[in-house]
Amino acid sequence: MGNNKMKIKDGKVNFRCKTSSCQHSCCGPFSGVSTELTNIDERPFDEIVLTTDDYNNLVENGYGHLIEKGVSKVNGKEYFKMALFEDGSCKAFKDGKCSIYKNSPTLCKAFPFYFDMFSGLCAIDCEGFSDDTWVDIASVQPMIDRAKKMYQFWIDFYNN
Repeated sequence: MGNNKMKIKDGKVNFRCKTSSCQHSCCGPFSGVSTELTNIDERPFDEIVLTTDDYNNLVENGYGHLIEKGVSKVNGKEYFKMALFEDGSCKAFKDGKCSIYKNSPTLCKAFPFYFDMFSGLCAIDCEGFSDDTWVDIASVQPMIDRAKKMYQFWIDFYNN
């Protein structure tokens, strides 16, 4: 993605999501934020895990054929995920764009934001970050809220 990094100054962030005009409206297979991370469930980083709301939304809007089931090796719990092609790209990725953008999963709508156990709110390099664009940090709150929802999903998933 290049040198498109998040910066914050004076309550503003250098980000504006390009939505459907983004040349990466779906960034394709994701390999994680570090080669030093290992998923204890041996789940690949390119999996797009679905919350219950995501699952229900996709089924209700006719996209159930894009959903697969997974099983945790750690606790045996079942979960749902987007179906992927062999190269790790999502089966909703068509002609270089997300074909279900308005109904995309929480994980996708949170991108490029995520929570890290050590450093809190983080962002992955994204073409939406630019020194030419500065907006109130409140404008990215919906994305941050989705990142929090995914973080909470994982906390709940690994609770006994």
